[in-house]
Amino acid sequence: MKIDKKAAIARRNQQLGSAVLGVNNTHFATINLNKKIWWFDIPVSRLKIGQYEWVHLLLHNHVTDELHHLRVPTLYFRTHEDGLVTRNKGERKATLSLELSADKDSLFQDVRPSGTGVRFAQFVQQ
Repeated sequence: MKIDKKAAIARRNQQLGSAVLGVNNTHFATINLNKKIWWFDIPVSRLKIGQYEWVHLLLHNHVTDELHHLRVPTLYFRTHEDGLVTRNKGERKATLSLELSADKDSLFQDVRPSGTGVRFAQFVQQ
């Protein structure tokens, strides 16, 4: 089953019992089965102090219909910035580019070749 960002947010908010997730604080990706990753480009401007305390990542597997929710503190992104890949660094539209693994042995680990393997599994929400 394929879903889009709006449907994924609605589904997760229903599971949570309140409207915690919205279009501005949530990023959505569906699994890329060729590489077994979820790919995100998060605007660096959203990670600055005073913007948001958390970034919500929704990761959907359209084969199994699993929807994973990671609630990552923006502080974690800032403190691990050197180990992550930033596209267009220093420019107005700079983004933090993540490729989170869907493989069992490295689940939710950033596997960008030029990154350092930053892990995100500790932020999985039940």
